[in-house]
Amino acid sequence: MIGQAEAWRMGADTWSALTSAMGDDHWDKPSTCDEWTVRELVDHTLYWQGMAGRLLSAGTQKGDDWNTLHSAISAALDDPACLEGNDERFSDMPRHRVFGLMLTDLLVHSWDLAISIGAEIALPEEAAEAAMFGLQRMPVEMLRSPNMFGPEVEVAADASAQSKLIGFVGRQP
Repeated sequence: MIGQAEAWRMGADTWSALTSAMGDDHWDKPSTCDEWTVRELVDHTLYWQGMAGRLLSAGTQKGDDWNTLHSAISAALDDPACLEGNDERFSDMPRHRVFGLMLTDLLVHSWDLAISIGAEIALPEEAAEAAMFGLQRMPVEMLRSPNMFGPEVEVAADASAQSKLIGFVGRQP
């Protein structure tokens, strides 16, 4: 299985491809996320990826654009020590677990964005597997709490890693 750094980079490449394919007519479309437009979905994703950058001490600031976040986070991930220790902003949770949630957020919202703008989506299988590996080690009560994930949607045992991840977070693959 690949590590979080490689999984994030794969997810970031997917997000980059999707946002590059967007036209002006996409921004105000409804998204797959309840009551959010595509613009609000993108803003949410950038906010949490900015948090990932701050978690990793990557020098990101609120309001950074995707290219800035992508470069800074990718550079920070070159040093595996950035994922060591705990983070007091997240109830002293280990950094690698917090980052795993931010990886999941990037992958799931890449899927949301693709569906919302009518684009083809194929999340990198290894990245989806890495995200699921992390999620399966998190407390269920935290994952199913308000503002996290909905009830799991059952998928076939032989479903793709993408379908398993999307179903796990409560979306219909």
